[in-house]
Amino acid sequence: MKPAAAVFGAFFWLYLWCMPPGLPLYRDSGEMTTSAATLGVSHPTGYPLYILLGRAVQNLPLGNRAYRMDLLSAAAGAACLALLFWVVRRRWGAAAGCGAALFLGLDPVFWSVCMVPEMYSLWMLLSSLILCLAWSLRERYSERVWLGFCFLYGLALTNRMDLVLWAPGMLWMALGPAEDPPRTSGLWLGLALVCCPALMAVTDSKALIGLLIAATALWRAPEPSSRWRWALASAGFGLLGLSLVLYLPVRSAGLPWLDWNHPAVLSNLKETLLRSRYGGTLDLLSTNYARGELFLPNLLVYARHLWESFSPVGLLAAGAGLAALFRSDARVCLGTLACYWWSGPVFLFLANMPPNPHALAIVEPHYLASDLILAVWAGRGIGALSHLAGKPGQAAAWVAAAAMAAVPFAMGLGARMDRREHVFSYDYAKNALKSVPPGGVLVAKKDVQLYTLWHHQVTHGWRPDVRVVAQGLAGSPWYRESWRRRDPSLTLTPLRDPTHWERFVAANKDVLASPDAEVPPEIRPRRQEALLTVLGGPPASPGPAAAEAFLKSWELLVLRGDYRYEDQPDFFTSDIVGDYSRALYFAAEEASRSDARPAADKMLERSWALHWLFPEAATLLAYNAFAVGDHVRAKPLYETAARLFNEMLRLADQYHSLPGLKIEISRGAAETWMHLGVMAERSGDSAEAQQRYAESLRLHPMAQTHYNMAVLFWNKDWARVEAELTAALALDPGHAEAARFLALLRAKKR
Repeated sequence: MKPAAAVFGAFFWLYLWCMPPGLPLYRDSGEMTTSAATLGVSHPTGYPLYILLGRAVQNLPLGNRAYRMDLLSAAAGAACLALLFWVVRRRWGAAAGCGAALFLGLDPVFWSVCMVPEMYSLWMLLSSLILCLAWSLRERYSERVWLGFCFLYGLALTNRMDLVLWAPGMLWMALGPAEDPPRTSGLWLGLALVCCPALMAVTDSKALIGLLIAATALWRAPEPSSRWRWALASAGFGLLGLSLVLYLPVRSAGLPWLDWNHPAVLSNLKETLLRSRYGGTLDLLSTNYARGELFLPNLLVYARHLWESFSPVGLLAAGAGLAALFRSDARVCLGTLACYWWSGPVFLFLANMPPNPHALAIVEPHYLASDLILAVWAGRGIGALSHLAGKPGQAAAWVAAAAMAAVPFAMGLGARMDRREHVFSYDYAKNALKSVPPGGVLVAKKDVQLYTLWHHQVTHGWRPDVRVVAQGLAGSPWYRESWRRRDPSLTLTPLRDPTHWERFVAANKDVLASPDAEVPPEIRPRRQEALLTVLGGPPASPGPAAAEAFLKSWELLVLRGDYRYEDQPDFFTSDIVGDYSRALYFAAEEASRSDARPAADKMLERSWALHWLFPEAATLLAYNAFAVGDHVRAKPLYETAARLFNEMLRLADQYHSLPGLKIEISRGAAETWMHLGVMAERSGDSAEAQQRYAESLRLHPMAQTHYNMAVLFWNKDWARVEAELTAALALDPGHAEAARFLALLRAKKR
């Protein structure tokens, strides 16, 4: 066990060395720390095992609460690797064990989840334990080990329900005769890898995997004569482990600070466990697409993950290991192959997420179950190499194992994973909360921003007087009831449309919104107060003085670290940087409207410096220059904005973005090309103006562009003028100038 302990120590030290000092910016981290601190109920599926363990480690006298839960993740990840090393070494040698541990331990996705307060590394530890028990059962069946396997599987499901995808493969591996006839193996393989996934794709019924699990278990029962007694005992121990989900209704009945979906009600408990309000999917975003529509794009992204995370050396080892495993132990081979198939490609089909950075940040941790299987195969491949030709083979195996570490570090993995000075969440929460007046209301929408505020309010006690409202939850009955208990003075309404927002702002004092909140443009007045937008109340004093005051208030914000959107190591940090960029842009819009253009330009330059691929900042800079007659400065800015919009349109296609987003980008690009056309027209270059107006109309037809085109052809082509004015009025019947000139033209024709 000493070598396994050394593996644990080495990886725990590595993850500890790179760990952030507090709450990282990662998915649901802030929610998990808050839920653990208050013994709450988290979002579906509730994660009771992780919440209880998180609460336990939060009592350790080490750092802050988030750091303590980071330590839990690092310890679980290191323990997973130690167990993986032990399992593989015991069967195929030390080089194989080291190679398998390095293969998985230096996977950037695995490494990242070992440094954040999330349940993923615990999921990997439980998965490796289940794999270990299944392998033990394959080698020698024992009733005691089998019932322990059932109990552990049920318990593991209370951490992450998607471990159910491994069940068919683990059952095939754990149960059955020493050797299966090829016909039997082929039949099960066809059912598990082809028929059942195909039927799920056609019917969208998740019950089919339950049928496959039950059929596999009964088919492989060790004593056919007592099959039903055995099945009853197995189910009983599985349910005993699964019984930890009773934490959810019991704790919910106590009305904790976070009581997501209030599962004390039986129907709500069912919705929580089955994620019914998420459509039974990974994320509601996937429901905007046809079933399986995004499978191929996701497979391509997954292939890139494999190539970049494991390099050709690791993938060759895994492929060789799968082949060697098939020759040496077909039962283990088929069982692990089924686990890989269901937790890899089949999961990606079911998830059906668009391949954009945000969605991929959600999907990425789910690669880990299949990555664990690949690590086992890679270990088998290195083990096979060590037995090829005596000492040279053993040396080659150690070289291959060393390459598992050398290649990632040579590609700069260590620097990319270093989060020791990552204090973005701390500074974001501090900057946001200190901008809210006493007793004010702060509306946030995105998960990371919202949960960061929750964490620092609840676990650090910052600004308890501020009412942080979740925009996306504001219409949920359980959330509104929770606020009624906590603060009856808060009037909460759904925050979906302008009417809802107007009622909410009118009913509450000092309402502010974070940059990620989706506030309808109809909500006026509004003014920017450092990072936040103040809604309602007295309008800001217009003019340069107010704009300069904003710039001075911005200097009071704490921004530690590299605040460049494109240089961040992960999507969530980039998104926070984007919030600062958007806040500056919102302030610049208000300053431009009040004729404080010099101050607005300073804000826009800062905004654009934070986030280069932000064409709106370049467009407004160009417009401000054009408005004061500085055409020399305006033209290259508009041209740059047009290039940035083109890049965004390309990315929108690549990411399979929803039509609404593509239309929004196209509209912005069309407006930019229209302004370039106006500049060309004023400089006397009619041909260039026509080209740019035509490009604007191609991107997104607008009434003003058709009107400008009509003006361009005035006195040159009256039929074209009439067609353009008619098109302008078809798009905007209220366009007064188009109506007036069309009437003049038709009167002239008469």
